[in-house]
Amino acid sequence: MPNTALNYEIVRLQSIANIIDGYIMLVLIIVGTIGNLLNIFVFIYLKELRRMPNSIFLVSSFIGSLVLLWATRFPRSILAITNIDLLAISTIYCKLRWLFGRWGLNMPMTCVCLASIDRFLITSRNVRYRHLFTVQRARVIVIIFSIVYLVICMPDAIYYKEPSCTASASVRFIYKQFIAYFNLSITNALSLVVLALFSILTWNNLRLSRLVRCNRFQEQVNQMMLAEFIMVLLTTIPNFVYNIYSQATQSVIKSELRLAQENLWSTVSAAINFTMHTGTFYVYIIVSRAYRYNVRTAIRLKKRNRIQPKHTPIQHEQIGHPPPVTQMIH
Repeated sequence: MPNTALNYEIVRLQSIANIIDGYIMLVLIIVGTIGNLLNIFVFIYLKELRRMPNSIFLVSSFIGSLVLLWATRFPRSILAITNIDLLAISTIYCKLRWLFGRWGLNMPMTCVCLASIDRFLITSRNVRYRHLFTVQRARVIVIIFSIVYLVICMPDAIYYKEPSCTASASVRFIYKQFIAYFNLSITNALSLVVLALFSILTWNNLRLSRLVRCNRFQEQVNQMMLAEFIMVLLTTIPNFVYNIYSQATQSVIKSELRLAQENLWSTVSAAINFTMHTGTFYVYIIVSRAYRYNVRTAIRLKKRNRIQPKHTPIQHEQIGHPPPVTQMIH
């Protein structure tokens, strides 16, 4: 390829990556912020949702996604659009980005995995499993994971400093290797395995749900959760594949064209991956009519109709009887 054509191709690839990193990601940030705030409001405002242990995990994941969007992606989008580096301007923003940015990367995925475990337990035919997670236990688990991730992320908050929010490559070398393998093995690989495993187990439990007492409210939640789990799995895999490739080829000498191609691949996979942090609310709205009703109810600040018990006969008497369940009245 002639040098002129080669340079043109490199510039073209860089321009496409810049547009995605700037304008498209900024739109996702705005859309995701609205969706996550509405999710938090609905899950806190409505008593039926608030009293579920699963809500603790989900609200924590929404908060983590908001932190990730504004601590990590927003300054990067502004840099791509205006060439103004907010992290270089503000030392505080720089420290917050590297401390809470990584926390926001790990916390949502962990909480979604915990939510998948909760769904498996709540759909189990074993009564003891269905009561294993409580609201108090869910809070303790979330707090423990939050502290662990903050401790893990703290070195970068120390390493990155003025000028220009940069860190010494030699000083940060060991931690850089650690965090790269941590993100690849724990944040990506282990999380995907856990999420896929418990999603399959939950789906299998739902296939057997006719054998246990039916709860319309829990059915709606299960439907929402399974849709979210599928979205997370599909949007995480491209970035996971890129991370594996990046680690496997980090010692390879690459041309400028290949670097531009890899940069575009990285940008596209990151944008796809970030839809898990921006699209949860809209997935809920699409798959669940009950959630659409709940959102309207919460926005209007109306009181919910009274909850009335609904009982469904059990086909097999050997299955343990759970406590009375409730159904939402529409």
